[in-house]
Amino acid sequence: MIIEKTEIKYLGKVVYERLVLEASSQRMPKLFAENEACFLYLSKGAFLFRTPSQILTFTEGEAMVAKCGNYFMENVSINSKTNHQIISAIGAFFYPNMVKSFFQSDLVIQSFQPNFDVTKVDIEPMMKSFIDSLNFMLDNKSIVGDNLILTKLKELLILLSKSEKASSINSFINSLFVPNEYHFSEIIQQNQYSNLSLTELAYLCNMSLATFKRKFTSIYKQSPAKYLLHKKLEKACQLLQHDTLAITDIAYETGFETISNFDKAFKKQLGRSPSAYRLSQNDK
Repeated sequence: MIIEKTEIKYLGKVVYERLVLEASSQRMPKLFAENEACFLYLSKGAFLFRTPSQILTFTEGEAMVAKCGNYFMENVSINSKTNHQIISAIGAFFYPNMVKSFFQSDLVIQSFQPNFDVTKVDIEPMMKSFIDSLNFMLDNKSIVGDNLILTKLKELLILLSKSEKASSINSFINSLFVPNEYHFSEIIQQNQYSNLSLTELAYLCNMSLATFKRKFTSIYKQSPAKYLLHKKLEKACQLLQHDTLAITDIAYETGFETISNFDKAFKKQLGRSPSAYRLSQNDK
């Protein structure tokens, strides 16, 4: 739930934004939805950022750049009693028509590497001052004109290019508006033990659910539900051979949201409970 939102727009598009959220769910889509890329500084809270191929942890005081693509913010709840937390962030958005005009004169981009989706950004020391200036602008919107909006956006790109991760960020900016290309099977393998729904998995693949199911079946010769359940239970059987691992932990590690769901699926497929299966393996 959004508690507070402050925006600065240029030509009808949000360029700078400050958000205060009460996060009450385990997973939500990214907070930017067009073909823009995003710079985000987290001033309070923590979350996991899931891309099609990796999960990154972001905590208070860290910043990131995310190119266009489909992502999830996950596990934002860290308070088990209230099941919510406050997240505060400030962001800047890069749109193709705005940003590409800056490249010719100020940014020399080399080493084109399109295989970026999200990267962490070092905010010290100059980036911290820039973030302070963004907060000042958002607190004093009446003094902010179009020239200042574009000048600050240009400044941000230059700061990113000059950071200690300049080589990767330069490459990243060059491919900012080229969606990262993944092999379909790579996304499946990276997320097969997650608790993603089929709809969420299709979203990461940038497909409709129907298209995702057709492609999945054509590649794996099984429905996604059947294949993924088999892989999860296969891994669960391997983990159950280790006495030191709690069955509850195994359930969550293999993508089951509750221990009861894990127990039910395991019994249906293998004819015995996880604990009974573990005992049978120990008797061998």
